[in-house]
Amino acid sequence: MDALIVSEVELPRDFALMASRYFDGLIRFTVVNADLSGLWRSYLDPRRGQVRADLLLSVIGHALRAQHPGFGRYVAVVNADGYVPGLNFVFGVAEGDYALVFTARLLGELLVTRILKEVIHEVGHTLGLGHCENPSCVMHFSNTLMDTDRKGPGFCPRCMVKVRRALIHPH
Repeated sequence: MDALIVSEVELPRDFALMASRYFDGLIRFTVVNADLSGLWRSYLDPRRGQVRADLLLSVIGHALRAQHPGFGRYVAVVNADGYVPGLNFVFGVAEGDYALVFTARLLGELLVTRILKEVIHEVGHTLGLGHCENPSCVMHFSNTLMDTDRKGPGFCPRCMVKVRRALIHPH
């Protein structure tokens, strides 16, 4: 499967390869840089200073599919802070073939590693994986940045079986 990452943040040249490795090469990522603020600014809640992630997700996903057809998954990495009703913030969201990662709370020395973990986590959701109880698994829920830093970018053995099943034997 081919997956596209459209990022507002400059990512290292080997980011696509790094992400592919965690899916055993079953997903081939392509990374392009683009300014997505024209899409997400209309979902910015001025009182909160945050983007309404659940409303933006489908819109941005459809826009990316229209601009870049032919990919099985689409991930937007936006330079903003996101939330969904009921949560103070989210690092990312996913539904169907689309995923969205917000970088505002990922800033710092570990920015690229954090983005990698969030991209892998959200693509895992697009493959049907839920949150994992294993705190070192990339599919573990991150309630804080410390949770994200603590977990690895890789899947635990149980989640990797689910990833392989979803990619080798899709429904």
